[in-house]
Amino acid sequence: MSTNLQNKDAINTLPELLAHALAMETEASERYGELADQMETHRKAAVAAIFRRLEKAEKEHLGDLKERCSKVKLPHFAPWDFKWRDGESPEAIDITKVHYHLSVRGAVLLALEHERKATAFYADVAQTAADGEVLTLALHFADEERQHIGWLEACL
Repeated sequence: MSTNLQNKDAINTLPELLAHALAMETEASERYGELADQMETHRKAAVAAIFRRLEKAEKEHLGDLKERCSKVKLPHFAPWDFKWRDGESPEAIDITKVHYHLSVRGAVLLALEHERKATAFYADVAQTAADGEVLTLALHFADEERQHIGWLEACL
């Protein structure tokens, strides 16, 4: 596991972890939907189907997460205050990498890259967690992302 999160950047509480997960899943579901729409516009149905399936999976995670968050007072983070490794949500696919020539394989590889980043983010949170609940939930979230990785690898 990578230890790119420094102590000052560690996610130490359950509300902090949930706020990060909520932001990540919201952005991922929206982005996958946008990418699917873009590919449908260019009549790239097979590529759109990959992004649409991921959008559906992220929306399912988001629904579960919103229910879990409804019982917790979440901290507010400005976009620049999130503790992402690279300054942006790990699952946020750079929209400039998606174009009308994108192949199914290219779409799968692009999604795979970001699902792996999300898994690594949660693994880092688990590795630096001092709180047992944070550790357990971060490992659970990492496992959910690994399921996406498994599906994407099977697509290859």
